[in-house]
Formats: sequence, structure tokens, C-alpha cells
Amino acid sequence: MTNTLTLEQNTDDKTWYPNRINQLEDHLLCLISKNLYFTKEKAKGIRKNISYSLQYIEFLYRVINDIKMSSVIHKQNMKSFLIHGTAVIEAIANFVVISQGHGKTTIWKSITKNHSNEYNLNSVTYKNEVEIFEKLESKVSTSMTFDTLIKKVESKKLFGNSFPIYSKIKPLRQLRNKIHIHDSENSGDTDWYNFNKKEYELIKEVLFEILRSDLFNNNEFEGFKFLNE
Repeated sequence: MTNTLTLEQNTDDKTWYPNRINQLEDHLLCLISKNLYFTKEKAKGIRKNISYSLQYIEFLYRVINDIKMSSVIHKQNMKSFLIHGTAVIEAIANFVVISQGHGKTTIWKSITKNHSNEYNLNSVTYKNEVEIFEKLESKVSTSMTFDTLIKKVESKKLFGNSFPIYSKIKPLRQLRNKIHIHDSENSGDTDWYNFNKKEYELIKEVLFEILRSDLFNNNEFEGFKFLNE
């Protein structure tokens, strides 16, 4: 089978194909499986979504390396690689944080918000807003931001004591937020300047280290070699 992306579909040996979903799921299974916090079905859904993203990431790698394209499209592909790669990291971090008992919980459920009419005070217009919460009988899980997940993972060394690059995860969050293209601060804050080989190599390095970390019991799956090339 060819090692480069090709549009030929005649024979198997001329058609590139990424890691198969079942192979990726098998690799993830030793971590992302049923536990106290995740049902079997929920864990399976997370495993599948991560596998889909990993297969797409490998496809983007081949596109970036094998197909000639304009410099703008080249950078947009690197941006997509980083965004999908960071989504994988966030999903793994979320699973690990919650599974190890560090998830965010609350005993309050928001019921409604009440707004007052506008009123004037000293020539300034105000209005009041009151949110009503119901106290629950027991704690329930609540979502965490990627920033919160990163801080918990790093402070508690949840990717293992031997994981070498905790400090390199945070910059990925900031780059992932560039998906909001309306947030550009100035003419230099564009995808053209924000997504280069340095950022591309960063996401590859972090993804490779996580997927080959102690989280996965040093699994011998070789399908992530492209992240280390």
C-alpha cells in the first residue's frame, strides 16, 4: 500500500488509507472505558469521536505533505490539523480529570432568571437581574473549560509523572481559540501569521506524547508514527 496520498482507486496497493477506526478504538480502550463516572455507552461514544478525529488528522497530515496547494490553503490545513488535534487532547483531558475524581460538580440547578424594568438613578439607567437556583439532593457534574482542564492536568500530573511537556499544552488552547475568526485584534492577528510550521510541530509533538504516554499503558500501536516525523 502506498505511503502517500493518491486519488487513484484502482488497486489497494495504489490507494493510501489511514489507521482504521477499530485499530484506533482498540488503542484508546485501555483508558476510555466504563468506570464510576462514565457508562459503557458514553465511554464508547467518546472513543469513537476521538477515533474519527484521529483518522481525519492523519488524512490532513497526508494532504499537508503530499499535495501542492497555495500557501494560504496550506496554512488553513495546518490550522484544521491543530484545531482537531486540540479537540482530541481536550477530550482525553476531560475523561482523565473526571475519571480520577477531579471533575467539577455543583449542588445548584438554575431554574429561571428574572429581569426588572429599567429605572433611572442619578441620570443613569439600570436594570436588575435575579437568577433563581434550586438546591439538589446530591452533587451533579458540570462542564469545565479547556483552561480549567489544562490546569488540573498539569497541577496533579494526571498524564503521568513521566509526561515531559505539560507546559506545552496551554499554548494550544490559545491557538484553538483562533477558530473564532471575528476576534482578530489587528491586521497581523490572522491565520496567515498564527499558523506556521512551529505551531504545526507543536500540536504533533503534544498529541504524540499523550497518545504514547502511560495513560495508554505504553501500548505498542505504531499508528501514530506520522506525528513524530
